[in-house]
Amino acid sequence: MTHDSLHRFQDLDVDELPRPVTLTPRQMLEEREGVNVLAPLITHTPMILAEEFSRSQIARTADFSTTRYERGVYWMRTRDSKRRKVEDVDEKAQAYCSSLRSQPLPCANRIHSSYGRLPATLQSPGEDYVLTNGILMAQFASPNGKALADAVELISTPVEGGEGEKTRLVDGVDLNCGCPQPWAFASGIGSGLLRKPEIVADMVRAVKDRMGWDYNISVKIRVDPDLNHLTIHGRTRHQASTQAVSLPSIKFAVDAARGEVPCVGNGDIWELDDVMTMQRETGVRGVMAARGLLANPVSSLLKSHEGTDLTCKTQALFAGYSSTPKHAVENFIRLTMDYSLIYPLFHRHVSYMLEGTMNKYERLYFNSLDSHVTVVDYLRLRGLHI
Repeated sequence: MTHDSLHRFQDLDVDELPRPVTLTPRQMLEEREGVNVLAPLITHTPMILAEEFSRSQIARTADFSTTRYERGVYWMRTRDSKRRKVEDVDEKAQAYCSSLRSQPLPCANRIHSSYGRLPATLQSPGEDYVLTNGILMAQFASPNGKALADAVELISTPVEGGEGEKTRLVDGVDLNCGCPQPWAFASGIGSGLLRKPEIVADMVRAVKDRMGWDYNISVKIRVDPDLNHLTIHGRTRHQASTQAVSLPSIKFAVDAARGEVPCVGNGDIWELDDVMTMQRETGVRGVMAARGLLANPVSSLLKSHEGTDLTCKTQALFAGYSSTPKHAVENFIRLTMDYSLIYPLFHRHVSYMLEGTMNKYERLYFNSLDSHVTVVDYLRLRGLHI
């Protein structure tokens, strides 16, 4: 991995930059507010099958990889009990973005040799903002507690981190009880667990017994006193993703939780307006994006890209683009080359990003490409600088 590819900047003055605090997912949802437009704060892996992950080294290698820089560092606003309106947070975010609109963001996606991953700006947006580490959750599907606990123990084994310190690869796990695929339902995982709350509760407690009762675990739909937060997808298992998400259903689940556990809403999150609408109409503390983030993964306030001149655009979850801009695809290609992302995942993610820019015949040709090299050559023909 080269110094250029890691974007290391030794001349940045980080002496006055405070060290970021580390929160649990529940603490982040309860103690921080607003939509952080720089990147997802709580990131979930794709669904991993716990039984295969715990049994096979090949499955572990194929299904999960990470780095100590992946989580990111973000300026987050401390939650104020007197300031509950989503609109108030939105106005603050707009003011911050407006102040940076014409200024370069030299720290965005940068790694400093002594400090580590940097926030997008060294300057705090305000007195009530705190520098906070992002969170990475491993999402598992499992039919029983033993398989889940085995997989969680493997993925949570401490490894050598920076400066000889031991660190965990993930900050917690999420039990998927929402996958609507028929094969998942038939296997007793995903939505097959929706009407088996006793099995879900047993799995949660199996993880807690194995890892300790302070270990972070979340699950969709059912409230359990041992859970750290609850993620609610606003469709039934019979509904396709082409059908609109039901905000009243999410609100019903939030009301049913009665504030005993913070709730996260999921479904049809494509832009910042969708986030604000879901928060306003359902009362969720956080919002999860999946397909929207895959299709347009611009995870910062980057509007233009001229060499290293990165400038800010106001009020942008995916930087305000209707489709993934070229510089985001270029950056993704560089990162995947540095971190050796396996080809099937590499091809899938690039396909998602280009989906809105290719016609039927271009998609057929792109799907016939069989290696990193052929994809890179094709993208160069399309005018990308790689």
